[in-house]
Amino acid sequence: MSAPTLPAGVVVISPPEGAPCPQMTLGLWRHYNRAGEAYGIGPGYKVDLGLLPLPGGDTMSKNVSSWFNNTDTDAKLISKKGTRILKAGEKLEEPAEHNDTVERIEWQV
Repeated sequence: MSAPTLPAGVVVISPPEGAPCPQMTLGLWRHYNRAGEAYGIGPGYKVDLGLLPLPGGDTMSKNVSSWFNNTDTDAKLISKKGTRILKAGEKLEEPAEHNDTVERIEWQV
C-alpha cells in the first residue's frame, strides 16, 4: 500500500511525539501539547485539512488541538465559527470553544 499523496506544501512531522516543528512551517498536531499525528504546511499554501489523512480513515479537518506557526507569515485558521489569525512565531493550544474546529488554512498577504 502506498503512502497517500499530500497537497503541495505539506509535509508529515515525524515522529509526531516531540518532533520539532521544521523552520518555515505551520505545524499542526491532532492532540494538545503537540502530540499525536502531525503535519506541517509551508507559508503561502492554502490547504483543506480534509486532505490530510489520519489512521482509521479520518482526516485533520476538525481534528487539530495544537499549533506552532514557525514561519514569518501570519496564518488564517478557518472554521465554520469564523477565521482566526495565528501570528508568525506563535504557538497555540486550542481553547475549548475552538478545539477541533479548523477545516482550512490560508495566509495573510
